[in-house]
Amino acid sequence: MLKNPNNAVVKRMAHHSLKTGKRRTVTLFLAIFLSAFMIFTIFTVGVTYFKLQKIQNIRLSGAEFDAIMYGVTGEQAQKCGKNPDITLTGFLGLCGWVEKTDRDNTPNVGLGWADENYWSKMMKPAREKLEGKYPVAEDEIMVTKEALEECGYGELKVGDSITVTYGEYIGVQKGTFRISGIWDGYGTKKMFYMSKAFYEQSGWKRSDAASGRYFISFRQRLMTKKTQNAFIKSMKLGKQQNLFFVSDLGESVKILEGLIGLSIITCLCAYLLIYNIMYLSVAGRVRHYGLLQTIGMTERQIRGMLKEQLLLVGSAGIGSGCVAGAFISFFLIPVIVKSLGIRKGYVGAIGVQFHPAVLAVTILLAGLTIGLAGWKPVRKAAKISPLEALGYRPSSGARRDRKATRGNVITRISLEQFVKDKKRTAMVLLSLAMSLSVYLCVVTMLGGQAARAIVSNNMDTDLVIQNDTGTKEKAKDRKDIFSSALVKSIQSRKDVTEMHAVLFSEITIPWEPDFMETWMKEFYEKWMSIPYEKERKEYREHPENFGTSLLGIDEQEFDRLNQTFETPISKKDFITGKACIIYRNGLELADKDLVGKKVTCTLYQDSNKSKSFTVAGVTDDSYYTALLGYPPTLIVSDQVVKSFDEEAFILKAGICYKKEYDRGTEKAVLSLLKKDANARDFSWESKIEEADEMRKAQGNMPQIGMGIVLILAFIGIMNYMNTFVVNVQSRMTELSVMESVGMTDRQLMGMLVREGALYAGGAWGLTLTAGLGIVYLIYQTMNYRGVSFLVPVVPLLLAAAISFVVCIAIPVVTWKVLERQGTVVERIKGVE
Repeated sequence: MLKNPNNAVVKRMAHHSLKTGKRRTVTLFLAIFLSAFMIFTIFTVGVTYFKLQKIQNIRLSGAEFDAIMYGVTGEQAQKCGKNPDITLTGFLGLCGWVEKTDRDNTPNVGLGWADENYWSKMMKPAREKLEGKYPVAEDEIMVTKEALEECGYGELKVGDSITVTYGEYIGVQKGTFRISGIWDGYGTKKMFYMSKAFYEQSGWKRSDAASGRYFISFRQRLMTKKTQNAFIKSMKLGKQQNLFFVSDLGESVKILEGLIGLSIITCLCAYLLIYNIMYLSVAGRVRHYGLLQTIGMTERQIRGMLKEQLLLVGSAGIGSGCVAGAFISFFLIPVIVKSLGIRKGYVGAIGVQFHPAVLAVTILLAGLTIGLAGWKPVRKAAKISPLEALGYRPSSGARRDRKATRGNVITRISLEQFVKDKKRTAMVLLSLAMSLSVYLCVVTMLGGQAARAIVSNNMDTDLVIQNDTGTKEKAKDRKDIFSSALVKSIQSRKDVTEMHAVLFSEITIPWEPDFMETWMKEFYEKWMSIPYEKERKEYREHPENFGTSLLGIDEQEFDRLNQTFETPISKKDFITGKACIIYRNGLELADKDLVGKKVTCTLYQDSNKSKSFTVAGVTDDSYYTALLGYPPTLIVSDQVVKSFDEEAFILKAGICYKKEYDRGTEKAVLSLLKKDANARDFSWESKIEEADEMRKAQGNMPQIGMGIVLILAFIGIMNYMNTFVVNVQSRMTELSVMESVGMTDRQLMGMLVREGALYAGGAWGLTLTAGLGIVYLIYQTMNYRGVSFLVPVVPLLLAAAISFVVCIAIPVVTWKVLERQGTVVERIKGVE
C-alpha cells in the first residue's frame, strides 16, 4: 500500500473525531483533568504540609535551627565557623534560676543569655511580639508575661524593676533588675534573658554542657543518618557533650521516603484512571481504525491521528487541571483554614505555597501517564488489519461451560462475572484498594500526629500536680503542702478516677567500693566540671554532704512502670522493700552494670536509720526525679517510704479523669488548688494545656492533611466510576441478551448490586491486608515522635460505608443511563 502523507488531513480527522465523539472526548478530558488536578494539588499541598511541619518544629523549639550541641569549646566553634555547609550558629547560655521573690517562694523561672545570632536571627521566626530591647547592662533583663506572672509580678511593664533572689554557679544572690524588654511568641517563656555581662560574671563557661547550648543551621535541607553521624564524629564531643538533630532535618530522609511512597501510590491511581478511560475511548473503536486502512491510511498515520487526539485533549486536560489545582490550593484551602488565626507577618504566616518544580513535575507525570496509558490501545489500533477489524469485538474474558448448581442464580451469575475476566477485576480491585490505602495512610498519619495522640504518648495522666518546695536545696524550705483535706477533696470527685501520689524523702547513700564508686565516677565525668578524685575523699568521709532522693510509688504506678522493663521485676520484692528501681539520670551505664547491685541508704536527718535494697530495674523516665543529688535517686514502694521516714511528704500526684481531656474536671481540680493557702507553691503539667500548645504549634497541618484526604477520596470515587463504566459498557450486549431471555429489571439490578458489593469487599480485603502493611511501613518511616500505630476507627468505618454505597450505586446508575440508548433489540445490534 502506498503512503499518503496528508498530515493536514490526518489532523483534521483527529479534530473531527474529537468533535463527533463528544462523550468519549469529554470522558477522556475528565480523566486527564482529574489526574493533573490530583498530581498538582497533592504535590502543592504536600510541599505546604512539609513546610508547616517545619514551622511546627520552630514553634515547639522556640527558634529555627537544625542541630543543638550541649556545650561548645573554642575549637569546635571555630570548626563550625569554617564549615561551608553551616550557614548560621547561635549560643544560649543557661546561667541560673530564680530562687524566690517577695511574692512567690517557688517560681519556676530560669536565667539565660542569648547571643546576637540566636536572639535576633534564630528566635525571630518564633517571636510574635517584641517591646523594648535586649539587655546590655548587667542589671537589665528581657522577660515574658508568663515569667513575670510566675514570679508574682504580672503587672510589670518595660522600665519597671523587679527584685529577685536567684541561684547561679557561685551561689545564691539577690539583685534588682530593670525590665528592658518584653517579648511573646513560641518556645520557653518562663525564662529571664540576661545580658552578656551577667553571664560572664555568673561563673559558667560556654564549654559547660550544663550551661552551653550551641545551635547550628545547615545549608542542606536533607541529611542522611550517615552524614549526621559523620558530622557528630567530626565534632569530637567530650564525655559530657551531646549533639542532637531536630526532627525536620534529622528525620527528613525518612519523611521524604514516606512522601515518595505516598506519591507513587497516587500516581499509580492516576495511571489506572487514565488507562481505563483510554481503553473506553480508543480500544472500543479498534474496528473503526482498522477499516480506515482500507481507504488508504497507513499505520503511522493512524498512530499520528491518535497521538494528535491525545495531545489536544491532554494539553487541555493538563492545563485546566493545573489551573483548577492552583485555585483549590491557593484559594479554597486557605479559606477553610483561615479560622486558625495564622496572621501575616508572624511565625506560621505561610499559606499554600507554589513551587515551579510542582508545575514541571505535574506536566511530566501527567504526560508520561497519558503516554503509557495510551501506548497499548494506540499500538493495537494501528496494527490490526482491515480483515481482523471487521470481526473485532471487545474481549469479555475467558468462557467456560457451566453446570447447573443449586443456590441463588443471580448471586451465582454475579460471582461468575466477578471472576470471569481476572485481568479486568484485578485492575478494578487494585485501583480501589490503592485509593483506599492512600486514604487510610493519610488519616492514620494525621491521627498519629494529632496533638492529643502526641501528648497522650508522652503523658500517662491528665494532670500532674507538683509541690515546688519539694525541690528546694535546703530542708527547712520544704513544706508538706498536700494536705489530707486537699487530697480527699480531689479523690472524692466522681469525675476523677485515679490519683497516684509520689512520696519524697531525702536520703544519703554512703560510699562503698563497688556500686557507688562506679556510679560517682560516671556521674562526675558526665555532669561535673571538676574531677571525681577531688571530692572522693569528702564523699567517703561526709556522705551527708551528698544528699539525694528516695521516692515512693503505689502499686498501680509500679505496675505501669514495670511494663516498661524488658524483664519485669518481682512485685512482691518491690512491695516488701527488698527491691528498688533507680533513675539513670542520663549516665552511660548499661542495665547490666546496675541491676543486681546492693545499695544502702540512710535518712538524711538520721544517719543511724538505714535501709538496704537490691537494684532490680533502671528507668530513664524523668517523671521520677526530685532533688537531683549526685548519688542515684531510688524508687521504692510508698509503704516502705512511710515506714522508713515518718516525715516523708507528697512531692507530686498524677490525676486521671473519668473522661480524658475533660476541661470541666480540670477546671474544678485547678480551682481547688488555687483556693488553697499554698496555691503559689503548686505547679502543674496539664495534658489539655500540652495538647493546646501542640495544636497551636501545628497550625493548619491537620486541615491541610484533611484537604489531601478529601481530594484523594474524590479521585478514588471517580476512578472506580470510570473503571465500572468500562465494565458495564463492554457488557452491554451480554446484559441486553439476559434481559431479552426473561431477566427482570429488578433481577438485573440485584446482579449489579452484588457485583458492586463484591468489588467493595475485595478492595477492602486488599486494603486491610497488603494495603495496611504498606500503610504501616510508610507510617513508621515518618513516625519520628514514636507515637503508637493506630488506625482511626471512625474514619475507617465512614470510608467503608461510603465505599460500599458508591460501589453499589455506580453500576446501577451506569446501567440505567446506558439502557436508555435504545430498545433491547437496538442495544443487542448496537455494536460499533
